[in-house]
Amino acid sequence: MYVWRILMGMLFLGIGTIVFASDQLPGVEATPSLPKPLVLSTQDKIADNTHFRLPKPPKKYNDGTPLKLVNDEESAPLGPSMRNLGEPAAVQQVPKIDQKDSHSGKYYWHPYNAWNYCHYRDGDRNWYGWRMGDTFHWVLWREGRFWWHDPTAERWLYFNRGYWWWQGSGKTPTVQVYLEDGHYHVCDANGFLGDDLMKTGTEEVVTQPVAKPSPSPTPGGKHGGRHHRS
Repeated sequence: MYVWRILMGMLFLGIGTIVFASDQLPGVEATPSLPKPLVLSTQDKIADNTHFRLPKPPKKYNDGTPLKLVNDEESAPLGPSMRNLGEPAAVQQVPKIDQKDSHSGKYYWHPYNAWNYCHYRDGDRNWYGWRMGDTFHWVLWREGRFWWHDPTAERWLYFNRGYWWWQGSGKTPTVQVYLEDGHYHVCDANGFLGDDLMKTGTEEVVTQPVAKPSPSPTPGGKHGGRHHRS
């Protein structure tokens, strides 16, 4: 009986040690990841030094309801509206809409998923936009995808699988992703996130890295955050 009590005590202590040890193990955080970035050929990209004038916002809906809007040229097109427009079913409609809406300088409204977006043809350029409060957001359809020009970083971003991406030049192009915090983040070929380039103070621009001695946090929002340069 005495030996049995000793063995039971040792077993209890062993289990307790295992539980105690497991409670003390530090949590391991998984590296945030995104879909694998789509790498574009040079021919499929829009050069960052390319500049297009945005269309004026529409003055009325297709039912005649008047609108008083201004273009939002600074905020990234983020949130539910951009995700809606970027859905595969909506994207598949775009080439047909481009052909059907043939008159340049005219605003065409299209319903999708209990929501309306506008198509505007400007020569050979096709713009798609939507209302957000008192402002209007435009994205460019080109080479089978949507594009947005970041006027602060002076670069063109392409929308793919729910995210805005920027691809640098070179044989092994750098890929960055623009997230809803309003910052560019490094992203490798497998979709694993690296540094937040605003926090490191080395957000890469077209010409050269720009040092930011004291970067301030940029709030995100449903209209999209903005990154600020010091």
